[in-house]
Amino acid sequence: MDQGKIIKIAIPSDDGETMSDHFGRSLGFLVYHVDLSSNKVINKEFRKRSYAEDFHGHRKHHHGHENDNETSPEEARRHLDILNAIKDVDVIITVGMGPRMVSAFSSLNKTIIIAYDVDPDNLINEYIKQYIKT
Repeated sequence: MDQGKIIKIAIPSDDGETMSDHFGRSLGFLVYHVDLSSNKVINKEFRKRSYAEDFHGHRKHHHGHENDNETSPEEARRHLDILNAIKDVDVIITVGMGPRMVSAFSSLNKTIIIAYDVDPDNLINEYIKQYIKT
């Protein structure tokens, strides 16, 4: 089968099944590969983050918002880990995202969509219906 352009869509997830309610602290990302010529999902993978387990259950979560001009080394490491995990995706669907991550992904020309359905498969199907089909 001759495939057309493939886009990749990332959704934060802790379990590879549902969307995580906290983008920056998710354990990984579900990444869907969508063939635009057929409007079908041709692959789905769960990418674990390398740094997520270090802070997910026990570290105090610090956003660094007290002074928006400074980023803690831990926060910078977390953000870099996220960027590396999904640097090849075109679209990110999430419940929410902090301003620094929005800025980082926007500068990389990534599309960010805020959604509230926790079923990633439903989200992907809705995305295909609303944004891909003509």
